[in-house]
Amino acid sequence: MGYLSRRRSSYALKQHHVFLPAVVKSRSPPTECDFNLHKSNSTYVTDLDVSRAYLSGLLFSPIFLIYRDSIHCNLIVSAIACIFHRGIKQYQPYEVWTKVASWDDKWIYMVSHFVASSKHLPRRYVMQGDGSINSKKMEKPAPPEDEPHKNVFASAVTRMVFKRGRLTVPPQRGLEICGILSTESPTASSHTANRVEATESAIDCPEWTLEEIEFARRANLSIVRLERGWDAVRGLFRQEQFALAEYNDFMW
Repeated sequence: MGYLSRRRSSYALKQHHVFLPAVVKSRSPPTECDFNLHKSNSTYVTDLDVSRAYLSGLLFSPIFLIYRDSIHCNLIVSAIACIFHRGIKQYQPYEVWTKVASWDDKWIYMVSHFVASSKHLPRRYVMQGDGSINSKKMEKPAPPEDEPHKNVFASAVTRMVFKRGRLTVPPQRGLEICGILSTESPTASSHTANRVEATESAIDCPEWTLEEIEFARRANLSIVRLERGWDAVRGLFRQEQFALAEYNDFMW
């Protein structure tokens, strides 16, 4: 589904989209609940698979599929760490917000947050719809909350690696192949040109320089490596004004 969303989008991904989340909406059916009538811990892993696959299709489809002058790779999961904060009740709607948080010379790290549905509404989805303005519930941006983390049910970090056979492809190289990380920082003139040609969905989306991307990558790296403790991962969740796209589970 992520791949199809990217193919249908009229707006090309840029490097300032690398840290934007993708949102997957779902519910907790009785078959996924434990004896406490809460969503079973083991079922979070399945949701993480779906959410990561959706984001990977949006961001990395050029490296998964065989394009002209493209390197074909697989993205392999190496480790998952999940931190539970609050239980999800039967039939309770929730959303999984997944984004790339950081990378190093070998590993790329995705962070996922399970949050209460409709509590954190992005103003726009940059890859969906005409102008990508969210549904009628989002005509007025949701006000910032004093405690933005109180609606987070669980947080997870996934460590992955690009593999071409037995060869490891560095994450930075993979991002360059996918067209979402440039070796040249955008200039003021290129910013202006991009805004003139961009669709309405991207006009207000701030562009990041390479220096800003590198600063965010380094700042998040110690967190996703769990060097600052498990609870620090929840601190990576914030109410985003922009998200890449939204996917609804077909059952709900």
